[in-house]
Amino acid sequence: MAKFLQSIKEKILLKIKTAFFVIPVILLGFFIFLPRGATTENRVNPPWIKLTKEGFVKGGKPFKFIGANAVNIVFYDDWDLDVEKAIRTAKENNISVLRLYIDLGWGKDDDFDRIFDIASKNGMYIILAFTDCCCSGDYANLKKYFQVHAPFCNITNEQSVRAFKKLIKQIIERKNSLNNRVYRDDPTILAWEIANELEYSLFAESEVRKWVDGIARYIKTLDKNHLVTIGISTNNLESINNKALLKIFDSSALDFFSFHFYPSSGPVDYSKNTLFENTQRIDSITKRFLSLGKPVIMAEFGFSNSVDLNEKMKAEPGTVDFYILTFKEYMDAAFYAGCSGIMFWGWGVPEAKRVPMWWSKEDYSIVDKKFCNFLKNYHIPEDDER
Repeated sequence: MAKFLQSIKEKILLKIKTAFFVIPVILLGFFIFLPRGATTENRVNPPWIKLTKEGFVKGGKPFKFIGANAVNIVFYDDWDLDVEKAIRTAKENNISVLRLYIDLGWGKDDDFDRIFDIASKNGMYIILAFTDCCCSGDYANLKKYFQVHAPFCNITNEQSVRAFKKLIKQIIERKNSLNNRVYRDDPTILAWEIANELEYSLFAESEVRKWVDGIARYIKTLDKNHLVTIGISTNNLESINNKALLKIFDSSALDFFSFHFYPSSGPVDYSKNTLFENTQRIDSITKRFLSLGKPVIMAEFGFSNSVDLNEKMKAEPGTVDFYILTFKEYMDAAFYAGCSGIMFWGWGVPEAKRVPMWWSKEDYSIVDKKFCNFLKNYHIPEDDER
């Protein structure tokens, strides 16, 4: 009997020893042969971006950011361009937030699924605008503008409002086909933006206030998780000087303000004096929005409102240093005034230059080495440095 028990004991010990050897080997093999891109880190959701009176918070710590507009990457599949490369290189160049538009003609649903999934895996965040209301002046008349380009921006038209709410609901409740996350539950999305550059001058202040407040509150009924903002053009000087006009955006359902800044300047008169005047304007705009008691970001900005001038200044050796200095001064002015983030226009891949589309000249990429070096080394001023 003793021999029988001893035999059983030896078999048990042998199995235990084998298990201690085999299990680690199996686990090691699992990690060795894990498909590229399917790391455990990739499966962890990024921390939710929250809001306090002082600004954004990420993982319990204050969060200020450098971001970029990347509205063009929704077209990338049409031109065989690399979305993953655009997002990865953005991350490598100190960009942590990308801004996109979702609208009729601005990409397919699957495009956004893929963009969100890639952004999540790279620790990037997205601000997503539900519609684009810029720019009525590009169309022959308002009827054509609302019919062709901005069907959701006719804010006094009940049919337009209903259709817009339907679109918003479809987006918020969509399940990502790649990772099965419902957009409403995806922390990769930093915020919903009601609209890009609503043409508020076309409507009465009371009409704008009603629409902004109504749409923002509707979003909140569908999604308790995400922040809500609106993209505001400041090219009209009234938006800087008229406090009443700022008040039309003062809805309690808006969590923060997003303003856009593109100075007007000709190819000859751009100078350090002009640069100083523009930084003063950024300071003034930021502080006026902050006076409404909410965080502020400069959600679009560029060297000037002239694409040709931008290209000329950044391409010529004699002017590129001043061009980059201008970006630094704009960013410093925004952060020193109290902005929580800045987002330049725009970011992409070098191959986009070959695309015969209006946006092919507007993006920065890894070929802009001086600009990228500036981004990598830029220091976001702390509150005690103001």
